Amino acid sequence: MLRFVLNHWRRQRFKFILTLVGALIISAGLSLMFNLTDSSQGTVEQTLQKKWSSAYDIVVRPKGSQMSTESNDLLEPNYLNGINGGISFKQYEAIKQMKEIDVAAPVAVMGYANLNASVPKILEFPKENGIYRLTAREYDDSGIKRERLYDQTYHVAQGTKIVMPEKSSMSTRPLKEFSNLYLNHLTLLVAIDPVAEAKLVGLDKSILDQKNSRYFTDSDRYRVGGDDGRHYIPVLINPDAVSAGNFEFTVEKLEVPYSTEQDQQKIVNKLLKDDQKKSMFDSSLNTYPSKVLQKVTVPVKDMQHIYFNSLHGETTRYMNRDASSSTEAGLFFKTSPLTYDPIKSPFKTRWSNAYEVKTAPTTLTNWSFSTSNIPKYGYRSIQSNGKKTKSDDPDMLPYVVPYVSMDIVGQYDSNKIKVSKDPLNELPMETYRPSTADLVLDAKQQPVNPARKIQSSGNPVGLLTNSPNILTTLDSARAIYGEKSISSIRLKVKGATTVSEQSEKVLQDVKTQIEQETGLLATITKGSSPQPVVTKVVEQGKTLGWIEQPWVHIGAAMTIFRETSVGFSGVIFAMLAVAIVYVLATSYVSMLARRKEFAVLLALGWRTKDLYKIVLIEASILASFVSIVALIVEGIFSYVRSETMNGWSLIWITLFSLVIYFAGAVWSSFTIRKISPYEAIKTGEYASSSHVKLGIRSTWTLALKEIFGKWKRNTLSILSIALPTALLTFFLFVTFHLQGVLYTSWLGQFVALQVGPMHYVTMGVAITIAILTTGEIMWQNVTDRRASLAILKAVGWTNRSVRQLIVLEGMLIGFVAGIVGLSISYITIYVLYDLVPWDEPLLIAVSLLLPVLFGTVASLLPAQIAVRVNPYQELKDAG
Repeated sequence: MLRFVLNHWRRQRFKFILTLVGALIISAGLSLMFNLTDSSQGTVEQTLQKKWSSAYDIVVRPKGSQMSTESNDLLEPNYLNGINGGISFKQYEAIKQMKEIDVAAPVAVMGYANLNASVPKILEFPKENGIYRLTAREYDDSGIKRERLYDQTYHVAQGTKIVMPEKSSMSTRPLKEFSNLYLNHLTLLVAIDPVAEAKLVGLDKSILDQKNSRYFTDSDRYRVGGDDGRHYIPVLINPDAVSAGNFEFTVEKLEVPYSTEQDQQKIVNKLLKDDQKKSMFDSSLNTYPSKVLQKVTVPVKDMQHIYFNSLHGETTRYMNRDASSSTEAGLFFKTSPLTYDPIKSPFKTRWSNAYEVKTAPTTLTNWSFSTSNIPKYGYRSIQSNGKKTKSDDPDMLPYVVPYVSMDIVGQYDSNKIKVSKDPLNELPMETYRPSTADLVLDAKQQPVNPARKIQSSGNPVGLLTNSPNILTTLDSARAIYGEKSISSIRLKVKGATTVSEQSEKVLQDVKTQIEQETGLLATITKGSSPQPVVTKVVEQGKTLGWIEQPWVHIGAAMTIFRETSVGFSGVIFAMLAVAIVYVLATSYVSMLARRKEFAVLLALGWRTKDLYKIVLIEASILASFVSIVALIVEGIFSYVRSETMNGWSLIWITLFSLVIYFAGAVWSSFTIRKISPYEAIKTGEYASSSHVKLGIRSTWTLALKEIFGKWKRNTLSILSIALPTALLTFFLFVTFHLQGVLYTSWLGQFVALQVGPMHYVTMGVAITIAILTTGEIMWQNVTDRRASLAILKAVGWTNRSVRQLIVLEGMLIGFVAGIVGLSISYITIYVLYDLVPWDEPLLIAVSLLLPVLFGTVASLLPAQIAVRVNPYQELKDAG
């Protein structure tokens, strides 16, 4: 049998060489594809891991802390800062003990601490009698508007000659007591586990190299001191204030008579009448006309510099005065997350999700201080940390908040923490940086060009959250707020180092275990990515504009990974499909050419089983040839890359080669079963294959008659060209319409896979195989029509006319293949991107003209064979 096969190939050496060329290209193509897939898949994993990675794999939150936006798999940036406790230390310990957990890093949001500093003897008052107004305000500019964070006004009377009532809305204390600048600023304080935080984000490596600056040690713990049981907590501070705000102090003199006793008594009587239910900060004196005497402005950054220096025991020289501060701070209140209401997106193609946030009046219960300490309206709700006092002493405040004294341990630089810092690709949900946004549309939905940067303003009830500038230890939160003071736990999981299906399964198992054993909410952040979301900002019923933020799209990077895998699978599928079509076409054509030969063998007594063995031996030899060439190519790849040879690639290539060539053998075997020795010897092929009712009026109709007459084999030609054409059209669309980046409509604007030269090289291999397929089929078409071509030449057709006829057939096959390929690619584009690029005439033209070119190239050799037909010899043989 083997000798019979070899003798046949020796007799048909030209076709055998063509078959070997096809096998060589298939082998090289498969080797290229597997190496491209391995390298590209690794690149995608590294890119996703680097660009779209949180510092943690899973975040655990209290039950009930879900956001309404999570129904769309979206999380607001820095949403963790709005969770105020709810996880117990027992639950935390249970999670830590799970064997799959590598790092469990808890965060306890302790609330906003009121920092204070003072600069002595800055405000100046005249010596003449009168009523003076001292106004202290803090402002901040977030970028969308200038916000007033707090506003306190004092009225001080100088030269009072009458007895002042006990409850008066102005003071008669000496003016020199009001000459100091008292600076009060709210900053967020959170508690962490120092050991876990060092492992998770390298917080210990971010400590500034300064005198007396170090990281937490085991001895840095919460303690109680003094008769009042004050809380002493160790702290790390971030000296870089993000606030662009400032304090403004204004001294004014009211334009009212106050020199005589009658004038003074008249004003006091009016105040007693008008201010019965008002505090001294809300006096009717605020409406009196005045003259500004002095204005002083202090940046918040300067205030924080004074405060943090004071914690170090250093004195800051400011405005030619020795400024100071107290290490004591009140933990006044905590705030909630924003409430997002879904609305219709103003530009659906850019932002698939849109929300609205609006202000509401701020109300405080359990509060003993002036409500002027907080804005009257806010985007968030606010909760006081005050607890009712048990004392009956009327001089005691009815509610008290926790006060802490800070023992500074060191200072840290948030830029040195190991979290993503790429502003285009960062995952915006870490503890160490504030939220940012871009004002992209104005109140009338007109674009703001260029977009304006929006920052957190330091306003606790403001639009964007603050990052904590002060960190303390977890035991401090436990001592002050109790056993359920942990707000969230960030987890690193063993065996989930990359974005992959295997890591996803590990994370899903851990998530399920946590939720079942603790009852907490676990969200997988590994495999997430940013997604642009637009938010309408409404203040007291008035639209300020629309802001864009990169929200956290849960699982999006994992979807990208899967889509990328599908993309690679599509390339491989197209490559293999073209290879299979080529082998099927080769087998089909071979059987057509050998049909009479096999019929003679059957007539001589050969069994059908013997013919099966022949095609099986041929398939095995060719599959072995492909595997050997693949081994050589794989060796070259490994040598060039200085890598170990990939045995799995060789195994897969061998398996695919066997599948491809055995599929051809099955096709041939099916054809052998249909051979009738008598009919085959008589006609040489299927007698009904060319019976097409089509009038022959021109070269075009003759070409169409030949194509339709042998539609089975020509369909293989069309498919072999259409498949790589479809993929090529898709890649061209990505390259020119999407700037070379594959992405899906539900993933926004972020990179999934870059189309590069290697993808086009792969398409070149597939197209080469397609040309070989078409060429071999047309060759057989010409061989079957030698008698017909001889008649055409005998009646006067020139060699040029015969060549044009065969080339025209190739062009028509290419044109039909172009239509099929364009249809497949446009359907794919519509499914992935929800658009059909009809407005791309160049893309359409290229998609139709290239297949025509491929068909033309494939027809050149068959056309030359047709030209060499000798009419006398062919007609003599036919007779």
